[in-house]
Amino acid sequence: MTDDALMHSRTLLNNLLENARKGMIIPRQLPDQLEEILIALDAGMEQRAAASSAAAPDLDTYRQELGALLSHGFHDLRLPLTSIRGYSDMLGNPAMGSLSDMQQQFMGTIKSNVKRMEALLGDVSDISKIWNGTLKASVKMDMFKNIAMMVEKQMKPLATELNRTLEFEIPQGLPILNTDGELLAKALNKLTENALRYINPEVPGVVRVIGMAEGSQLHIQIQDNGIGITAEDMTKIGTPYFRSDHEVVLNYKGSGLGVPIAMGILNLLGGTIQFESQPDQGTVVTVTLSGMS
Repeated sequence: MTDDALMHSRTLLNNLLENARKGMIIPRQLPDQLEEILIALDAGMEQRAAASSAAAPDLDTYRQELGALLSHGFHDLRLPLTSIRGYSDMLGNPAMGSLSDMQQQFMGTIKSNVKRMEALLGDVSDISKIWNGTLKASVKMDMFKNIAMMVEKQMKPLATELNRTLEFEIPQGLPILNTDGELLAKALNKLTENALRYINPEVPGVVRVIGMAEGSQLHIQIQDNGIGITAEDMTKIGTPYFRSDHEVVLNYKGSGLGVPIAMGILNLLGGTIQFESQPDQGTVVTVTLSGMS
């Protein structure tokens, strides 16, 4: 990133933090403001990657500066979000008095935007760590059944909210893993969330998470009967911020970071990922990990 680009990113973030300290954050505008900062940072990374090899030694310094900048920003932005969420929950408590229909609608909008902002901050934090090589795995022996239970617990509420069926098929005798179970669950959550969300609403949506063994290899398949992926979009899978222009995708304001985060985590854990899909025919995502011999 050039000095000007880094300064521009820092100015945008500092302005946002100053507004947060003054209580001047507008929840509806914050996601777009964060995305503007991300786009500026991403553009800077592309500039640095395209620079001459003579400038390569400065890349480590840039990564350290970027990591420190984002870490500071995430911390300061989470504080007002926590406050907004806490006060909105308190105001929605019946003990505080009844709200009119319009007030309830406003409160729902606040809660929805806070939830979206918290998810966006989490995604930006994860992708930043992946890009900067600071995401660390805490590896230990684990069974996929335990990891699948984490995914089920975290994804069931979304399946219920969207009126989807989420099924798990985890047979006995799967390879034991030597991995970071929480990170693997996070990657599978991202893939499962996409599978649950991107199904035509008029179709009874079904998502299956299946564990399979092939020798010492563990294959995890996430199958859905959703909108599928076009051949053109398939070439862009894993590109940060990329989102299909399909109507069902555009109806949900995602960050475009879910799949890149999942792929980055799986790369860190020594796994691979494959996508098989046809438009309107659903998608099968296959994650493969080496088990303990």
